[in-house]
Amino acid sequence: MRIKKKVWIWLVVFLLLIVGYIIFFRKEKELIIWQENLNFEIKSEIKIKDIIKDSKNCTITNEEEYLNTDQLGEQKIKIRYKQKEKEHETELTIKIVDTESPVINYEKEIEINVGESIDLLKDVKVTDNSGEEIIVKVNGEYDINKEDKYNLQYEAEDSSGNKTVEEFTLIVTKKIIGTNYPKLIVPEGGKEVSKTEKGFTVYEVDGSTYIDSILIANKTYPLKNGYVPTDTYTSADGVTSQCATCINNVAYNAWLDMKRDATALGLNIWIQSGYRPQSLQERLYNDYVARDGKNAADTYSSRPGHSEHQTGLCFDLNSISDAFASTNEGRWVNENAYRYGFIIRFPNGKENETGYKYESWHLRYVGTDLSYKLYNEGNWISLEEYFGITSEYKN
Repeated sequence: MRIKKKVWIWLVVFLLLIVGYIIFFRKEKELIIWQENLNFEIKSEIKIKDIIKDSKNCTITNEEEYLNTDQLGEQKIKIRYKQKEKEHETELTIKIVDTESPVINYEKEIEINVGESIDLLKDVKVTDNSGEEIIVKVNGEYDINKEDKYNLQYEAEDSSGNKTVEEFTLIVTKKIIGTNYPKLIVPEGGKEVSKTEKGFTVYEVDGSTYIDSILIANKTYPLKNGYVPTDTYTSADGVTSQCATCINNVAYNAWLDMKRDATALGLNIWIQSGYRPQSLQERLYNDYVARDGKNAADTYSSRPGHSEHQTGLCFDLNSISDAFASTNEGRWVNENAYRYGFIIRFPNGKENETGYKYESWHLRYVGTDLSYKLYNEGNWISLEEYFGITSEYKN
């Protein structure tokens, strides 16, 4: 009987211990149950109480209300809380992460003119929730000297490996860059003479010929005898030698724009020969005839009164040589002069139309309305072909 009594006593004690453990010790460990995921986005506002999944009537007593999420990586935090007037403290490991990709603010289409320099990153802005500085790069190839639409990409990646790729289009176009290069005004008092084979009206104004506001000077259409241009940058009155500045004001200002843009690209262009009075052209032509014969001279030099140089609307650039066409300056002039209202007056392969050999250095001002048409995407059209006129001496 004694043995049985002792067994019962020990059994009761054991049960009391288990109940006590359940009531006190286990309950003490389960005061707060934390969220399973303790990863939090950087720069986010997370209240400490919000990371609690369940609690047993506990009150958070930390002085700070929010977690510090300013820095990436793991950090240990101490949580203080009270239950039934008893203070408790526990330590947790949380991780601050960045799962959001950067945001790129950009223009979906960028348009520039052929040859115009461009910084594709100048106006691009990137924001990221991490607050870090992110470098943007451009993916894809493009050529600012070639007209085309280029499909490119902006790419930005933060230090956590979150990447953003946005597509944009760079449009390189041959466009009129301004309204400063108009056709010139035809002097008053003209009379209609005829129609060209392409329907353009031919006017005679004070002894010179105009077609669609364009002063014509070629083998078929001479200038008025002794013609001297007016409204020039430097007066042509009384000039007896070549004058690089006795050029029509509109044409000369267009030339200054062209020269400035060429210089910005590291190119050097200058006027070798500008306005020539009729007396100078006569001396030059006669010298060429004496040297090479009349037939040969007529292929590269105008007879007195038929020269464009007398109009004050044209000039020769740099070295007056066939080699000019293959220089960087010659190529740029060939591809860009039309943007400023100038044309290659005697294009390559158009000798039968113009009556003169190819002159890559000889520019004539006509205004952008016409220069864009004659440029013809790089396949230059001559004035003679466009208007439907000839260039042939009568004898």
